[in-house]
Amino acid sequence: MNKPKKTPTKTTKRKTSKAKKKKQDQGLLPYILMGLVAVVAIWLILQPIKTEPAPKDKDAEKVAQKATPAKKAQAKRSTATKDKTKDKTPAKAVKKSTSQPDLEPSIIATLKELGVGEKLYKKQKRGNTITYQVPLDQNVYDLYYANMVIKGRMERAGAKMVNAVERGKRQSLSFSLPDSKTTWKLEIYLDSKAYKDKAQPKTLAIVVDDFGEIGGKLLDDFLFLPQAVTFAIMPGYENSVTTMERAHAQGRESIAHIPMEPIGYPQVNPGKGAILVQMSQQEIRKTLTKHLDQLHLCIGINNHMGSFATTDKDVMRHVMSVLKERNKLFLDSRTSNVSVAYSEAQKAHVPAYRNHIFLDAPNISDANMDAKIKQLQSMSQSNPNLIAITHCHSREKLVYLQKFIDRITKAGFTLVPLSKSGRYYVPKII
Repeated sequence: MNKPKKTPTKTTKRKTSKAKKKKQDQGLLPYILMGLVAVVAIWLILQPIKTEPAPKDKDAEKVAQKATPAKKAQAKRSTATKDKTKDKTPAKAVKKSTSQPDLEPSIIATLKELGVGEKLYKKQKRGNTITYQVPLDQNVYDLYYANMVIKGRMERAGAKMVNAVERGKRQSLSFSLPDSKTTWKLEIYLDSKAYKDKAQPKTLAIVVDDFGEIGGKLLDDFLFLPQAVTFAIMPGYENSVTTMERAHAQGRESIAHIPMEPIGYPQVNPGKGAILVQMSQQEIRKTLTKHLDQLHLCIGINNHMGSFATTDKDVMRHVMSVLKERNKLFLDSRTSNVSVAYSEAQKAHVPAYRNHIFLDAPNISDANMDAKIKQLQSMSQSNPNLIAITHCHSREKLVYLQKFIDRITKAGFTLVPLSKSGRYYVPKII
């Protein structure tokens, strides 16, 4: 007999419904937890990162000691930058100088170099022009050399020459400075009277001409002469370069003895490679450049013969142009009483010298030596810086020169190289 099915009661239905709901709630719990975790994580990410405060006092010192060299250097740079920034603040701004440019300190220093004391020069001001009347010792300077010294010193001080005028034995040099309305003028002139109480040392520069042909024992013995004796070497000869190199190795000055056209050419022959009056400027330049290239250790030149060439202004201008470019000096041998070589060298601002006496003319006798020494002593009264030329043709001339040097030094003369003649106590040109 079949049993009748039981109909669920309301109570049973409620229990069943609660059980299902509970089961559903348990299934959602993991998802709820995961959502909460995600929210917390997002909140933490969005929070600002807090930095620890910098250590103070003792803690800061410990940290600084542990800092690497790179960090210390960076800290110094940072501090220096801050200091610079502070210096640029308006409160500490440096006021601009209102003083006017002044050339006077440089002028006074230059005059002192030239041996011109405060009691010797005169200063005068008219309007915007300050003028200095400057006497120079003619036993030491010529105007052109003093001109170059003054001009060089003024340019080094930032001044510009605005005018230069020559009137006889007087030169007027005017200078200006940027941002200044003042003109400084130096009137330089020769005046031996202003220096009459000043003791002048007597110097003699001896130049021996015509080296290049001689060699062997004779050349060796000439090289035993005092180092102050200058050798003049003719270009293009067998021993020209050797003589130059040996003289230079001794510390001895040498110059190129350049053949130039004499009066009576071609009957009177100056030798190969001579500078002739009929040459063009290009030919003179080419000829002289060739000689200087060969005798490149020579500090300058003098003329061999040249009694005609040295009287021609155009020829001498072309010669001085080359010497100026090569920074060489010029000695006028003065084979002509009307030579313009010395004055043209001065105009070209080439260091210039001139011969005062030929020691071995007309001969090399004792009587001639006596006469030459007396002549030099007489000339030294008005010009204590003298130059003499002799020659190297024979041993007899060497013996004569050795004896002369012994006597002239005992007479109170000091032997000096050619480049120091008249410049013994003189400032160099810049």
